[in-house]
Amino acid sequence: MPDCAMPAFPGGRERPKQGRMTIPRVPSPPRTHPGRAAGLMATLLFIAGGIALGCAFLGGFGRFGLRAHTERAVIVFDHPVGGLRAGALVTFRGVALGRVEHIGLYADPLHARALIPVTIRVQPDHIHLAGSSRHPTLPGLVRDGLQAELHTASLVTGHIGIDLDIVPGPVPRPHPGLSNLVEIPAHESRLEILRHTLATLPIHKMAAEWQQAAQDGQKTAARIQAALPALRASLAGLAAATRTAATSMATARRQTAQDSRRTRGVLSRLMTTARRQTQDRGAEIRTVTRDTKAALSTARQVRSDLRTPDDALETDLAAAGRDLAAGGVALRGAARTIRHTPTMLLTGSGR
Repeated sequence: MPDCAMPAFPGGRERPKQGRMTIPRVPSPPRTHPGRAAGLMATLLFIAGGIALGCAFLGGFGRFGLRAHTERAVIVFDHPVGGLRAGALVTFRGVALGRVEHIGLYADPLHARALIPVTIRVQPDHIHLAGSSRHPTLPGLVRDGLQAELHTASLVTGHIGIDLDIVPGPVPRPHPGLSNLVEIPAHESRLEILRHTLATLPIHKMAAEWQQAAQDGQKTAARIQAALPALRASLAGLAAATRTAATSMATARRQTAQDSRRTRGVLSRLMTTARRQTQDRGAEIRTVTRDTKAALSTARQVRSDLRTPDDALETDLAAAGRDLAAGGVALRGAARTIRHTPTMLLTGSGR
């Protein structure tokens, strides 16, 4: 019986005939040249050796390698540390000093607070103390005022780092019992203080006040707009009155200038007349002056004569004085006689 055609298998192989068993052939691997295989093995060994040497170098001599002297410490934050992760950079005023190893969380529902202990590993011997040759340690640096704060490591990614610094003044309260490591006190950064300040601002009250101020401004603007026509009319009247006053002042100035010129002319004529009169009466004034001087001289002579009498006048005065003295003696005698003989006034005789 002739064989019937059977459908082929996928891949182009024919279906085996019934009653037979076929074993598929396995392709033999390609043969590789021995020199090429040795070169490939040498390249792989060279790359592996380079990687091993790099790891050894970084582990033995790197900044945070195995041979580097590091110390561990804990920083306890009592405020959120959003963005801080294990491996974050620890700096001292911006200089890399270590890394963050672990971030823990200690919740205290009884006191409604949460503490976040952050374990760090730093190299304190990178800090050189002024006036000292010894390498500082973390306990000594903490006694000298070492404190920690959060700072933004990247504004793009929002990652947070830890910055250390020597801060004078009061030291924040420690948190004993959370860790056996040296605790570095932590204080709030300026960013956190600003954030708390912004969070505590009465935004709604300020917005309401601003809205009220805007409404008051609108009302004031409306009142000003309503008062503008009257104000404009008042200003127009004031401008007209000012122009009228300016015209009046100009007229008065011109009139004053004319009166001043007229007065100056009159004064000039008066001065000319006075000078002419002075010239015309000069001779008379000089004559009167001479007569006055002569009269004054005569008066002085008369006064001198009255003060110093001549000899004849003195003789007459002396004789008159003697006569007056004799008359006085006679009068005194008559007075005595009358006193002793009062009847003499009637009889005219002293007997």
